[in-house]
Amino acid sequence: MNPRKVSKKLVTGVAVTSAAGLVATGLLLGSGSSSAVPVSLTLNYTCPFPLIGNQAIKAVITTDLPATVGIGEPTGEIKINAVTTVPETATQGLTLVGATTVEGSALAASTVAAPGITLPVNVPITVPKTNVPASGAFEVPASGSAPSLSFTQPGEAKITVGDLKLTLTPKKADGTETGLGTFDSACTQVPGQNNLLHTFTIGGGGGTTPPTTPPTTPPTTPPTTPPTTPPTTPPTTPPTTPPTTPPTTPPTTPPTTPPTTPPGNGVKVSYGISGSTNLQNLGGPLPLKGTFDATADLAAGKYVGDLKLDPTKGSFKVFGFLPSDADVKLQAVGQPSGTVATGKITFNGKVNVILSKLTLFGLPISQGDACQTTAPADMKLASTGNFDVLKGGKISGTYGLAGVKDCGFLTPIISALVQSSKNTIDLTLTAKQ
Repeated sequence: MNPRKVSKKLVTGVAVTSAAGLVATGLLLGSGSSSAVPVSLTLNYTCPFPLIGNQAIKAVITTDLPATVGIGEPTGEIKINAVTTVPETATQGLTLVGATTVEGSALAASTVAAPGITLPVNVPITVPKTNVPASGAFEVPASGSAPSLSFTQPGEAKITVGDLKLTLTPKKADGTETGLGTFDSACTQVPGQNNLLHTFTIGGGGGTTPPTTPPTTPPTTPPTTPPTTPPTTPPTTPPTTPPTTPPTTPPTTPPTTPPTTPPGNGVKVSYGISGSTNLQNLGGPLPLKGTFDATADLAAGKYVGDLKLDPTKGSFKVFGFLPSDADVKLQAVGQPSGTVATGKITFNGKVNVILSKLTLFGLPISQGDACQTTAPADMKLASTGNFDVLKGGKISGTYGLAGVKDCGFLTPIISALVQSSKNTIDLTLTAKQ
């Protein structure tokens, strides 16, 4: 898992901005208009974040918008509020890099469609500093405002909410940036949602409301002389012309069910490995190099990975004085796993040790991959000092080695030398660029 690759995607706390962005996205009708009604819209987004991949973010937008706007009447500025729910995985990703707060901005896309005009609008929103909890999902409030508009033709207008671009900066308790720095996340709406924020009517220039009450005054009193023809007095029932006042209830019921399975493929990071292991009975270190690629479930605090160690060689003193050289291969058995938390990790893995070439006094006594330990070495390691998943750190521990087999006529002697219980290993994991 490459932290640098991931870091160009991030973490939510992050989702905070999605709220703000969502909010402003198309809220272009302001307090200067008449007949304001409360409006609410819930939308689900998929946002790519460093460390945690794609995350499901929910944002709830609330505001007051007019049911009618007069022709040529400026709508005025409008205040918008939104609450975004940041998932637990995002919280875990933020805490892993030492973030205690997150702040930033959003650019929210929306569209206003009215008679004679379709207007795309991108609204910038500022996200204030928000505390990141130690664990669990958390809500981030955001607010913003949209500019005033006016319309020149009567009819129906609609506001729809679009995608978001988040720019976020997680920070540590001392106010410095984390290893994530400032990152962008392009959020897309989950398909199949109703993204209509509001529908309103444009009409009645200058904000003037036309009369809606039909005339009810009947004609003057008929003459007292009975007419020879039937009276022509019109019926007293008033005309049935429908009122011109538009409906005041906009469609504000969005789908509220978030996706049942959040998108994403876990945290992926890749490390280079360097270090050494000291073999208890052979009196010498064995240098180690390799790679470790892992995928972590941050919510569960666990990971699995693929360990690859390069072939190596070492020089030893058998019985403390006999010079010996060994070409060694270490092959991982299955996938190592472990736990990951803020500032620390554990590592559990099994490794077969193959003595592909052994020499004594410069003379080969065993050659070929058949000479190897009779059982894998069980390595249980832990981080020493602070381990930063974006940069790496040090891990160390002890492990045992079983005896060997198929090493030629000296197998019993070699096996006795290899078999041990207190071999040490010290590794440095460095995140790949």
